[in-house]
Amino acid sequence: MKKIGILLLLVIIALCACDTHSEILDEEEIRNIIYDISYDFSWNDINGIMEYVHKDFRHNGMYRDELRLLWNERRNKYQLLQCDISQIYIHNEYATVFMTMTYQSATETVTFLEPDTFGDASYYYFDKGRWQIYGNQEWKSNKIRGR
Repeated sequence: MKKIGILLLLVIIALCACDTHSEILDEEEIRNIIYDISYDFSWNDINGIMEYVHKDFRHNGMYRDELRLLWNERRNKYQLLQCDISQIYIHNEYATVFMTMTYQSATETVTFLEPDTFGDASYYYFDKGRWQIYGNQEWKSNKIRGR
């Protein structure tokens, strides 16, 4: 009987230590969001992109409505977007995605390393059972303009 009690205690401890919302699933969900963003961009579906943006989005002083304008400006200039994720760091309910974003038009291709260049699609928050683009929550950019 003592052995069963100890075994039961070990099983309970093991179950308590299990992560019910594993990091692997979190990374997969975030990767799918970024894939969907590149797909929506290429199909000119800015509303589709904005579905992934948290209502309290703020990034370097930019709010959700300004982000929509930014994505519209990008889409007016480029027709395709490809995102290559190099790393996703998850810390509790926050995540940062490091990736290369390549925008293409008929005449130009530009590549940005994120979050270092703009970062508006690099910061996520897990809220209401799903990951959402959250921004860095800064009031203004810490980057020096013109350099």
